[in-house]
Order: sequence, then C-alpha cells, then structure tokens
Amino acid sequence: MAAAHLLRYRADDEVGVAYRDIGEIDWFVCRPPASFWPDSDEAAALLMNACLAQPARWNVRVRYAGGELPAPAVYGLPRTWPHIRALHERAGFRYVGDTEVILIAHVADLPAHEPRPGETVDPTLGECGTRFTAYADGHALGFIEVDTSLSRPERRARGTGLADIGNLHTDPTTYGEGLEHRLLGEAADWLRLCGVDRLLAYERATDVTVIDRLTSAGFRELTRTDRGWEHRP
Repeated sequence: MAAAHLLRYRADDEVGVAYRDIGEIDWFVCRPPASFWPDSDEAAALLMNACLAQPARWNVRVRYAGGELPAPAVYGLPRTWPHIRALHERAGFRYVGDTEVILIAHVADLPAHEPRPGETVDPTLGECGTRFTAYADGHALGFIEVDTSLSRPERRARGTGLADIGNLHTDPTTYGEGLEHRLLGEAADWLRLCGVDRLLAYERATDVTVIDRLTSAGFRELTRTDRGWEHRP
C-alpha cells in the first residue's frame, strides 16, 4: 500500500554542510485514495508517521523530503502526484526549493542536422553522457550532452528508447544563430543510431527563455516537479 526510503547523513566534516546531520525521506510512494483501495489513506499516514519518528530517534538537525525514485524523470514531488504532495503537507513539510519543468520530445521531431560552413561538431565523453561540441575558428561555441543509459538494469520501468539532456550550453552571443537547434540535430542523429526515440530535458521554471527555445525545437511540457521540502511542523 505504501513504501518509503529514508537516508541519514553523518555529522562529521566529510559530509557537505548542506547535508551534514540531516535525515531525509529520499522517496515516498503510496496508492492514491480510491474506493477499491479503502485503506490507502490510513496506510500512507501510518508510514509517514514512521518516517518522521525514525529521524527523531536519530536526533538529526533537520528533516527533508524528496522523490528521487530510481526511474527516469522522477524526482522531487511531481505535480502529477497530488496525493503524495498533500500527504507531505499534512505531515508538516513545506516546499522551500525550486520548481523544474520536465520536457519531452520525439527524436524524429527535433531539428534536422544542418552544419554551417566553417563549423564542426566533435563527439567526446562528457560528464553526463556523450558530448557534442561545436567549434568555429578553433573556438568552442557550445555543447550538448545526452545520456542514453536511462534503461540500465535498475531502471527497467519503461526506460527503453529514452534518453535525456545532461547538459546544454552555448555561447550567449550565438543564441540568435540557431546553434542550440544545430546541436540538437547532431544529437538526434546519434540518438537514432542508439535506438532512442524520446528525449527528456529539465529546466527551472524561471528559465522561461530556455524553455521557449526547447519548445520551439520540438519539446513539450510533460509535468512540473517541486524539489526541496523541509519539515516545518
């Protein structure tokens, strides 16, 4: 009926200041209220009480909550899970972080790869997957990284054919020249070779300009997720 994963961070100097001596509900899932699941509310409330009691026994400095399930694009508390969000709010958690927009596109809908004269794109290993960097006159103009490992064994649920953008950066002076679209086109060629047909992207809700550029390239909004919940009873 309900399940949760708790984390306890040590209080010593080897742990970053933000995480030092905290307890966290790494993820919490439960069945939504329904007539054919009459005990779902009670089960969820009992589990949430246990999730609050354990950090109290640990005597942690502060309690946080998230939703980092081992599945693609599931983190924070998505707007598509109103029953999970309401449960956290009733338990005393308050949203104190950022909202991110999760976008998705069919690879076939991404811009066609149209290199410009004098511009080259080189593939290398990046921080978050395969990186494609655009160069002109010996200078790097920008890059995109795509991660095609979302369907590895511990992430089986509907991960096949799915990838995400780990990084997308371009020189601000090139925004009006369509560089982002050309990089997306280069990545799209690679993704098709990898058997990927859908591509995810994540942006802060406040980055309206970036979101507009992605939607103009074929992305659509999938959902919004709120990250950063602190227990403030």
